[in-house]
Amino acid sequence: MTNQYAVSTTDTGSSMLEERIALYARVPHYVLITGERGTGKTTIARKLHEQSPRSKREFVSVNCASFTSELLESELFGYEKGAFTGAVSAKAGLFENSGGGTLFLDEIGELTLGLQAKLLKAVEEKKIRRVGGTYEREIDVRIIAATSRDLKRMVTDGFFRPDLFDRLNILQLETVPLRYQKEKIVELFISQLDAERAVIGRDLPFVIDDDALTALQNLEWKGNYRELKNFAARLAVESIDAPTITVEMILNVLNLNSPPNRTGAAANLPDTACWDRIDDSTQQGCRFVTVMLDPDTDDLDSVYVKAASTLIEHVLQQSNGNLRRAARSMNTTHSTLSRILKKSRERNTPIAAAPNLAIPKSLAAAA
Repeated sequence: MTNQYAVSTTDTGSSMLEERIALYARVPHYVLITGERGTGKTTIARKLHEQSPRSKREFVSVNCASFTSELLESELFGYEKGAFTGAVSAKAGLFENSGGGTLFLDEIGELTLGLQAKLLKAVEEKKIRRVGGTYEREIDVRIIAATSRDLKRMVTDGFFRPDLFDRLNILQLETVPLRYQKEKIVELFISQLDAERAVIGRDLPFVIDDDALTALQNLEWKGNYRELKNFAARLAVESIDAPTITVEMILNVLNLNSPPNRTGAAANLPDTACWDRIDDSTQQGCRFVTVMLDPDTDDLDSVYVKAASTLIEHVLQQSNGNLRRAARSMNTTHSTLSRILKKSRERNTPIAAAPNLAIPKSLAAAA
């Protein structure tokens, strides 16, 4: 059976979330947005700004994971002429550029402890000092921060300042993963597919088999809305001339984008969750992890750190975030795990963990 679906629009969150956004937009307090990657945290931040009294001023966004600590400091706070090699003239930072408006700090959990201390001063005193500067400047900015990390656990483990967490976490919004909103998957997918139809120049609306829609709802969508949007774009291209989108077409597109050693795995749709970042203990049977390596920049030490920190994060999940318990189960010391995790977070190492992994006898090389 097939159905032709009309385009429909939908929000990235529930009605309760939208009510919270409308309420929090009215007040000047800082907001912390938490949730998995791809769940619309940036969209929420923009809504908070656009519905706020600051909407006529700038909305400035920065991803804290995209810069080194030194570069991010100069981006946020600005710098004076001669502050460092290449600083041929003074430059205002994002705090000043967003004056009167909103500064969105995405992936706030990636900040080093040193930069967290500098940010704390700006948050507390609403004053900043440019890199190389001798006097402080007053700022008028609302900060909205977002993270896909567990900041409370990072505070417990000593990787995030508790005073900064308390000041940023005045108001909190948590996004809902797409896999917990299965009733929205079809609506979102049809809307995105119709948008792609205009992009690729297809005249007729897509017609989708009911079995294909059921298959889409059974996927885990670990990348959430971003993953769904990208998949809709790929499927639209692969089905550009097809009269009907079938479940076989969906499987074909999944196979086209799966790793070589997973050939044929798309025949079991629930197992496709293993292809992406794995951070959920419900993924039974997934016995591998993905560690992202850059052959142009990664040395042997960084490979050790990435692999070891991935394993540690997994064991921490099984140990309810207790680092000492995790260390005992891995036959190593609390200090060894702390050093590895510190190295990992200083390097902004991507983490992916899967259950049922064998634990190596020693992690000393990575520490």
